[in-house]
Amino acid sequence: MLAEEMLGRPVGEIVRALEGPGEAVDCDHPPCPLRGGCRLRGALRAAQEAFLASLNQVRLRELVTDPPEPVLLSLALPASAAASPPQEGL
Repeated sequence: MLAEEMLGRPVGEIVRALEGPGEAVDCDHPPCPLRGGCRLRGALRAAQEAFLASLNQVRLRELVTDPPEPVLLSLALPASAAASPPQEGL
């Protein structure tokens, strides 16, 4: 596939290709005892489809052009926080 063609692809399509056709939660392995009467599975399936449809509004090109380095650097911890040792239990 040409680079330009790949950059024009919707992100949701790419995620779907990488993740495969599976559901967000596997209720069958191990078998969930609630699966016969559970309504969560359908809600999760609908949410997954909405998530991918939302990502389809974004093209790969939009995520890789104009390097985000200045934005990423602005999200860095302040020097005083970065120098502090991490607290245990966090």
